[in-house]
Amino acid sequence: MDSSKPMSEKGSSAPERSRNSAVPRENTGISFGAASASARPPAGLLLVNADDWGRDAVTTDRTLDCILLGSVSSVSAMVFMADSERAARMARERNIDAGLHLNFTLPFSSPAASPRLLAHQQRIARYLKRNRLAQVLFHPGLIRSFRFVVAAQLEEFKRLYGSAPLRIDGHHHMHLCANVIWSNLLPAGTIVRKNFSFLPGQKGFLNRLYRRLVDRLLARRHRLADFFFSIHPYACAGSLGDVAALAANSFVELETHPIDQVEYDFLTAGGIFSSLGKARISSGFSLSSAESAGSVLRQAVSSGAVAGPAVARGVLPDSQSEACESQPAKHISVCICTYKRPVFLKRLLDKLAVQETGGLFTFSIVVADNDRLRSAEPLVEEFAASSSVPIRYCMQPEQNIALTRNAAIACASGDFVAFIDDDEFPVQDWLLTLFRASQKFAVDGVLGPVLPHFDQQPPRWILKGKFYERATYPTGLVIDWTKGRTGNVLLSSALFSPGSPPFRPQFQSGEDQDFFERMINAGRVFIWCNEAVAYESVPPVRWKRSFMLKRALFRGKNSAHHPSLGPLDTLKSVVAVPLYAAILPFTLLRGHHTFMIFLIKLCDHLGKLLEIAGMHPIKTPYVTE
Repeated sequence: MDSSKPMSEKGSSAPERSRNSAVPRENTGISFGAASASARPPAGLLLVNADDWGRDAVTTDRTLDCILLGSVSSVSAMVFMADSERAARMARERNIDAGLHLNFTLPFSSPAASPRLLAHQQRIARYLKRNRLAQVLFHPGLIRSFRFVVAAQLEEFKRLYGSAPLRIDGHHHMHLCANVIWSNLLPAGTIVRKNFSFLPGQKGFLNRLYRRLVDRLLARRHRLADFFFSIHPYACAGSLGDVAALAANSFVELETHPIDQVEYDFLTAGGIFSSLGKARISSGFSLSSAESAGSVLRQAVSSGAVAGPAVARGVLPDSQSEACESQPAKHISVCICTYKRPVFLKRLLDKLAVQETGGLFTFSIVVADNDRLRSAEPLVEEFAASSSVPIRYCMQPEQNIALTRNAAIACASGDFVAFIDDDEFPVQDWLLTLFRASQKFAVDGVLGPVLPHFDQQPPRWILKGKFYERATYPTGLVIDWTKGRTGNVLLSSALFSPGSPPFRPQFQSGEDQDFFERMINAGRVFIWCNEAVAYESVPPVRWKRSFMLKRALFRGKNSAHHPSLGPLDTLKSVVAVPLYAAILPFTLLRGHHTFMIFLIKLCDHLGKLLEIAGMHPIKTPYVTE
C-alpha cells in the first residue's frame, strides 16, 4: 500500500503490451487548461513532468536541458531549497510551466527557511520516514505541523512564481499521506498528482484498493490525470510501450527525474521521441502555444540532425571527454580500515599496486589500523619499501569502525577518497572505472558491486541460500541511502568538512548508511557503476552456522540503538520472533538453506529485543569469527 514509491523503485516494470480495450480507463473528465476547469480538449496528451526543480543547481540545469529539447512538458518546483530562487527566476523568464512539489522529508536547504519551519518539518520527517505505513496513518499530534509546513510552501511558491500553484504533487509522493488528505490541506480545484496506475495483477488487491480509495477522495476536490506512471522503467527499456498508445486518447502524466542518468539519456538522446507513435508531448499542463516551437526541436533530435545536450554534468561526447582527460591529473586517496587480517590486507595491497590509471589521476593509500597493537604496521612498511604507490599508516586505538573511517579520512589528501574493505580486492581497472563514472555523471560519489569470492568450495547450502550475494544495479542508477555503503565507493573530498567527522561513532555498524542518508538529505547525489567490481573473500569460518547467527544477533543488537528505531519497529520484532520460531520446522521441507535463511531472520529480531531488554547477546565490539 506504499504510494510513495514509483514503479521503478519497487521493482515493477513497464506494463506488458496489451490491446487498448484491455487497458483500464481511469477517466476523470478534467481539463488541464488554466482558464477552463470543465471543457476537455478533444485528444489525449503525454505530460512529461520533471520533479525536484530547484532542489540544487545540477538538478535544475539537467531539467532545463530536457525542457529546451521539448522532452519535458513541465516541472514540479521545490521551495526553500538551495536553487529555488534561481529556478523560479528561470521559470518566469522562460515561461516554464511549474507546479508545487511539496516537501515533507528532504531538509530545507535555503536560508529563507525559518527555524520554526525547519522544526515543524523535522517532526513530520521523523514520523514519515520511521515506517512505510506511517503515511497511511493519520497522526493527530502532527496536525499543526502539517498545516504550517504546507501553508509555508504554498506562500513561498506564490512569492517566487508570482501566483498560487495550479498543480501540486509531493516529494516521494508524500502529498498523499493521511494527514494531508484527511485535513484537506491542498487548495480545492488544483490539479493534484494521483497514485501510480497499474494494470490488473500488477499489485495486490489491498494495495490497489487503497490507491483507488485515495484517488476517489482526491477527485472530489481536485483534478487528476487519467493515468500516471514513472518514466524510469520505460527509459530502461528504451521505449514508451503502451504509454504512447494510452496517450493518444487519454491524459497520461509521466514522472521523471533528469538527475537520473538513464532517464536523462532517454529524454535528451531522442529515445522518447522515436517511441511516441501517434501521441504527442505537451509543452505544459496549460497546453500553451509554445508547443509548436518545441516540436521543431523534437523532430530534429529524433531524426538525428541535433544531438541531445552534451554538457559537463551529463554524458560527454568523445571530443569533450578527451578534453576533460587532458586536464591536470586528479588525486585519489584509497582508504582501508583494517583489524587483524594480515593475509587479506596483503592481497588487497598487492591488487592496489597494479591499478590502472589511464593517466587520468594519481593515487595513494591510507591504512587505518583499528588494532592498538599496530599489527598492520609491519605489512605497510614492507609494502612501502617495495611499491612505488605512496602509502600512509595510522592507528586508531578504540575499537570503533566509524572512528577508524574518520581517522582514515583525516590522513587522506587529494580530490577524491575511495573506500574498500580489508577483506576485499578489486579488479585491475577498478579505480579507473570509478573515476570515469564520477566524471561522466558529475556526481558526489560512485558505488560499485562487491561479489563473493570463495578460495575453497563452500557447502552447497551456502550457495543456494545466496547468503553472501549482494544486490547489483544498472550503471547510472541514482541510489537512495539504503543502498549506501563504503565497501566499494569513490567519494568527492568536498563531502568532508574540516573539523566535522563524517561518520558518527555511536554506530558500531550501519555508520555508512547513516552517512549516505545525511548526505542525500542534504542534496548530494550518488550513482551506481556496475563495472567497478570488487570481490569479498568468504573464508570457511564464515560458512559456520554459529558465525552467521552471531552476525545476525549483532545486527539486531546494533539496530536497537539506531536513532530511527520506533515503537512500530519494536512491535514488528515482537511479532516476528514467535512467528519465525513457529514456521522454522516447516522450512526444512524446502532445504537446509531455507531453514538457515529464516533462522537468521529470527536472530536479527531476537538480537534487537534482547538488547532493548538489557540483555546483551553479543558482548564483543565486532563479530569476526
